[in-house]
Amino acid sequence: MSLAVPLLQRLASPAVGMVLIAANLRPALMGVGPLLKQIQADTGLSPSTLGWLITMPVIAFGAVSPLAAPLARRFGLERTLLAAMLALAAGIALRSLPGTACLFAGAALLGAAIAIGNVLVPALVRRDFPARIGPMTSLFVTTLAGVAAVGAGLAVPMAGWLGWRLALAAWALPASVAAAWWLLAPGRGVQPSAATAPPPPAPRPGGLWRSALAWQVSLFMGLQSLAFYVLVAWLPSLLQDAGLSAATAGSYAFLYQVACLSGSLVAPLLAARAREQRWHAFAASALSLLGFVGLAGTAPSVIWVLIGGLGSGASLALCLAFFSLRTSHPSQTASLSGMAQAVGYSLAALGPVGFGWLHDTSGNWHAPLVAMWVLIALQCAIGLQAGRARRI
Repeated sequence: MSLAVPLLQRLASPAVGMVLIAANLRPALMGVGPLLKQIQADTGLSPSTLGWLITMPVIAFGAVSPLAAPLARRFGLERTLLAAMLALAAGIALRSLPGTACLFAGAALLGAAIAIGNVLVPALVRRDFPARIGPMTSLFVTTLAGVAAVGAGLAVPMAGWLGWRLALAAWALPASVAAAWWLLAPGRGVQPSAATAPPPPAPRPGGLWRSALAWQVSLFMGLQSLAFYVLVAWLPSLLQDAGLSAATAGSYAFLYQVACLSGSLVAPLLAARAREQRWHAFAASALSLLGFVGLAGTAPSVIWVLIGGLGSGASLALCLAFFSLRTSHPSQTASLSGMAQAVGYSLAALGPVGFGWLHDTSGNWHAPLVAMWVLIALQCAIGLQAGRARRI
C-alpha cells in the first residue's frame, strides 16, 4: 500500500495528462496514408476523394481552433480537454464504421477534437509548469512526433492482422484512456473555474494582414504544411505504384516521420545561434525539395524519404520559431501565430486533394510531383524573406 500511494500520485501528475493528450493528437491521422490503397480497394473511392480523409481534419484545425479558448473559459480547461478526448475516440470509431458518410464524418469529428487539444495543451503547460515551460513543451513535441511515427509504422501490420477498419478503430483505445485520466484524476475534469481557463485571447491581427513580413511567415508556414500533408496522404501509394510492397511503403512512411522528428529537434538549435535564419529556412526547404525530386525516380530510395523528412521537420520548427523571432511582444506573437495557422491550414488542406486530383487527371505521379517542385521552390524563396533579422 505504501508503494501504491506514490505511484498513484505520479500517475495523477498533470504531466501524465499532457503526455496522454500529446500521444493522441497525431496517430489517428498518420495511420491513414499507408492504408489508402486498401481503403480504395474496399470502398471503390477515387484517390482524389480519399484525399479528403487527410484534408478534412486539416480543415477542422483551422475552423475549430478559434473556438477552443472560449470553450475552455466557459466550461473549464479540464472539462474541455476531457470532451476533446471523448470526441476524438468517438470520431475514430465513427470513421471505422461501414459507409462513406461515416468515413468522412468521423474524419471531421476527430479533426475538430485534435484542434482543441492542439490549442489548449500550451495553456495547460503555462498554467501547471510556469517554471518549466521549455522542458515540458519539448516533452509535448517529442511525444507528438514520436507517437505519430508509431502510428504510421503500425498501420500496415495492424491492417494485416485486423483489417483496415479495425486498424483505424484501434486508436480509439488510447484516446479513451486519455479521457479516463481526465475524468478520474484528482481535481481534473470536474470543477471548471477561472483558474482553469487559458490566458485571454490576443488582440485581433488587424495590421498584421497588411504586413509583408507577416505574409511571408504565413506563406512559409502554409507551403511547408502543404508538402507535409501531401506526403502523409500519398507517400505510401506513390511508393506502392513504384513497385514497393505495402509493408515496405508503410515502413518508409514511418521513417519519414522519424526524419521529421530529427529535423525539428536539430533546426532550432542551429537557428537560435544565428542573427538571422534566412539560410536555415532556405536549406530546410531545399532538403524538402530534394526529397520530392528523388521520389520521381523509377525506384525511389529510402534516402529521398529521409532527406524530405529532415527538410519538412526543420521547416516546421523554423515556422514555430518565426512566430517569436519576427515579433516584439507576446500579444503580437499570438496574433502572428493565429494568422499563420489560418493561412497555413487553408493551404495545407488543398494539398492532398489537389495532389490526388492531378494524379487522377494525368494518370501518373509525375504531374503532381512537378507541381510540388514548383511550390517548394517558392517556399525556398519565401524562406529567404521570412528568415531575415527583422520584426513586424
